Amino acid sequence: MGGLSPALLFLMQALLLIAGPFLLWRLGGGRHIAPMVVVQILFGVALGPSLLGRLVPDLWGVLFAPAALAPLSGLALMAVVFFAFLTGLHLDPAEFRGRGGAFATVALSSMLVPTLLGGALGWWLAGAFPAMTGTRATPGLFAAGFGICVGVTALPVLGAILREMDLLGDRVGRLALGYAAVNDALLWLLITAVLAWSTADGAAGGGDAWAVAKVGLLGFAYVGATVLVVRPLLDRLLERVAPDGRMGDTAVVVTCAALLASAAVTELIGLHYILGAFIAGSAMPRRYAAAILDRLEHFATLILLPFFFTLTGLKVTLTLDDPAQWTVFALASLATIAGKMAGTTLPARWTGESWPDALRLGTLMPCKGLMEVIVLTVLLEAGVLSGPCFSAMVLMAVAVTALTQPMTRLAGLWRPAGGTAAAAAGGRHGGV
Repeated sequence: MGGLSPALLFLMQALLLIAGPFLLWRLGGGRHIAPMVVVQILFGVALGPSLLGRLVPDLWGVLFAPAALAPLSGLALMAVVFFAFLTGLHLDPAEFRGRGGAFATVALSSMLVPTLLGGALGWWLAGAFPAMTGTRATPGLFAAGFGICVGVTALPVLGAILREMDLLGDRVGRLALGYAAVNDALLWLLITAVLAWSTADGAAGGGDAWAVAKVGLLGFAYVGATVLVVRPLLDRLLERVAPDGRMGDTAVVVTCAALLASAAVTELIGLHYILGAFIAGSAMPRRYAAAILDRLEHFATLILLPFFFTLTGLKVTLTLDDPAQWTVFALASLATIAGKMAGTTLPARWTGESWPDALRLGTLMPCKGLMEVIVLTVLLEAGVLSGPCFSAMVLMAVAVTALTQPMTRLAGLWRPAGGTAAAAAGGRHGGV
């Protein structure tokens, strides 16, 4: 196969990456076990050095040699940019209004409890297994990044799971999506702070507080400018090019230009381009959100994302005899499930939900999916996580996302004594 032309090699890669995971999910019965994103992530990992590289090293060397990966890297970058944009587009601030104190309490707790638990675990891991920390990470920076990884809930993947379980129209499903939206908003605030910290450490060589503050202030200034200036401008511009609400060619180009410009700005000021893409999505006028999703979502998730998963899988190296890697995987999985369930179930019960509904909410929130993989990739590139830690945490993301659906089904089967009265009490939840 050494004589393949670059064009033929790329076409073979594209065919394998796009069709392979979809066929496994659709025809191989995968859709009855896990959401599409889990199959895509596992497929990408299987194509990496840990499996295909060991089973068929000659074929792997031809398909995924360093020179053959150059065309994939640009597509992978575009995939992440579009996915972050679509995530921001899914986040509707209007969803948070009128939900009441109970909603805010559970939403904040569902993110902060696992993040703090993960931060404490990360601090311990930095001392117990120094090889897990990145080249630029202090124990505090590693603990902060690790805590964020434990606290992530993936809004789009959770929506897919709820759709597959026929829970999108259910009150519990709507609550879970609302909590996940708040989680995503908090995630980007926290990741902004960590990236500012890591960028300032790299530039100043030692945690210059002003450098951290400068990057953070530039980021928040950009968010303010987006809300006050860019959003109204986009609203008027889209009203002119798409007065009927349909996304024609001009409207699509305007949308993509805004997305790429926003990503470039955050990259320029020292934050990650993913943050700019997310801000662009959240800044788009809400009345165009459904039309934009209809034009871009399927292409981004089914065509572009497999390229990102492949490059991610090539970074994953699972060493079966490395106890540190498996310790990180096991403890991070336990911290995610325990932190998310405790941080969601108990506050939900205290604010009026029945035990069955509170448990179902708790089992839905550990869902990670692609959002976790993106955060891990950002932290790996920032030098916060090491390669072995990154590999262990990707495996954790796959495991807890795959467990979300069966855990929720199991929680839905449980009914305590007097369950009818308890279930009725769940209707008292604030404002949903």
